[in-house]
Amino acid sequence: MNNQAPIREGYPVSGTRANTTSAWDNWFQQVFDALKGWNRSLTATATFDFPAIAAQSQQSTTVVLAGVRPGDMVQVMSSADVSGVIFTGAVAVPDLVTIYAKNFTAGSVNPPSLNFRIIVLQA
Repeated sequence: MNNQAPIREGYPVSGTRANTTSAWDNWFQQVFDALKGWNRSLTATATFDFPAIAAQSQQSTTVVLAGVRPGDMVQVMSSADVSGVIFTGAVAVPDLVTIYAKNFTAGSVNPPSLNFRIIVLQA
């Protein structure tokens, strides 16, 4: 899924009505298709300061989020990008989300303290 709206194309407006283009129609359809089948969402925010992450390694932390279950889909968004580091999440035990900071570089990376938004979707 292309998670970026076709902003450069613009969103044409005629009078007081917005008219979509094929690029916008495609983007909206992808968003709606991605949401089909999810019945509930849970969200949390937290601030984490991960320690230095060795090359080709990862660090993790947890956040309590009542109601999450193993197998739920987790989306993690950080307040800033960290070059070479990807943030992911998973639910291994009920009510607990594990957040991973994965370093894919050839050197150690020490991410700054970041704010995270965690979204969990349940079928």
